[in-house]
Amino acid sequence: MKKIPVIRMNEHHEAFLCWDKLIEAGYISAEGNYLLHVDHHDDLECGGYDWSFAHKPTGEEVSRFTYNVLGIADFIIPAVYYKIFSEVHVLKNLMPMKMNSAKMLVHCVNDRQLLKQSVIPFIHGDKKNDPQYAFYTQREGGLFDKETFVDVIKDKSVVLDVDLDYFCWDDSLSTRNPKRIEITKEAYGEYESNPYHPFRILPRRMIKAVEDQGKYYLEYKEMLTPNKPPTEEKILKRMDKLLQWFEECGLQPAAIDICTSHYSGYLPKEMYPWIEEVFLEKIGKLWDIELVNKKEGII
Repeated sequence: MKKIPVIRMNEHHEAFLCWDKLIEAGYISAEGNYLLHVDHHDDLECGGYDWSFAHKPTGEEVSRFTYNVLGIADFIIPAVYYKIFSEVHVLKNLMPMKMNSAKMLVHCVNDRQLLKQSVIPFIHGDKKNDPQYAFYTQREGGLFDKETFVDVIKDKSVVLDVDLDYFCWDDSLSTRNPKRIEITKEAYGEYESNPYHPFRILPRRMIKAVEDQGKYYLEYKEMLTPNKPPTEEKILKRMDKLLQWFEECGLQPAAIDICTSHYSGYLPKEMYPWIEEVFLEKIGKLWDIELVNKKEGII
């Protein structure tokens, strides 16, 4: 049996680039794979993109598309639209729950906007061959719903996509340095004096101008209470619980990708790189794996 390729990334939008490299290397098919997305977040956001979806990125374009177009929560739906995945299974709950399934579609509007919605047969029945539509099955939950899970993954090319913040997270991003970009004193004054400044009238107030030691910045901040990180013992138990379930279900992924989320801060700073090292060790005991990229960078 061939070794299972494992590819690591620093932030989750890089998954699109990982999948492209896995396809190029022949580890997974170009279309119709099953994405098993294990993450504290579902990452199923979508909307407008600075990209024409009439064109699929290839070669060097894939890197530019990944780093210049995608965000860390809206990279899955473009992969569905490009038919890399025909099934998306989100596993973000730590507690056992029944698996839910729904027939979904992604509709491309005006080349640059992707909309996700449920399939309505009498409306979308004639859209199967329309290139502006991509149909897929979306599943959620199912931890320890063994019978259902074994049935749905049978004979599938499963890409196991794991964000390590599934085991330990901080949505406040409080363990990382402030997300800032320096501005001029004049720009700071304009922000302070104008109640209708463009950065004051966003859907959520997450950007503000700040002064710090004589310098001026635009700063992004999540207004959330910091999460108290679990103990290492609890993290290990969470890993063991998940991997035990995979073993009981006989899961044999075609490929595995692992996201650390340590630059963004969704993985608390103090947990990196320990949590990645431990997880790699544990999956190495469960499967015959091969790490196909270095510590930094995608292949």
